[in-house]
Amino acid sequence: MWVVRMLLTLVLVVIVTGFAMLNSGETATVTLWPRTLTFFQVPLVLLLFEAFVLGAVVWFIVSIFHEISLRRQIRKLKRENSDLNQEIVGLHSISLGEIEGHAEQDDTSGPGI
Repeated sequence: MWVVRMLLTLVLVVIVTGFAMLNSGETATVTLWPRTLTFFQVPLVLLLFEAFVLGAVVWFIVSIFHEISLRRQIRKLKRENSDLNQEIVGLHSISLGEIEGHAEQDDTSGPGI
């Protein structure tokens, strides 16, 4: 499995490097804020790299919040599982006589017709 992952990584690096070499002479004008912040003749490769880094940072931040949410849910489910296990242990310690006795009391203590 690791061989396939490394091979895909190598192919991706070769594609990105080839794309960067083919577009190394290309430039673009970037306007970040209308009429106030404009960059002229910015290399396209630099723009693509910056967009990639910004996307990776955003992905990292979103994944951190998602991970925190999942861990919170896991803790909640573990607590619920522990409570249910304690209830099962409690039910194992009850004898059948006690269960039948409670059932008879419930039947006789109800409203009569």
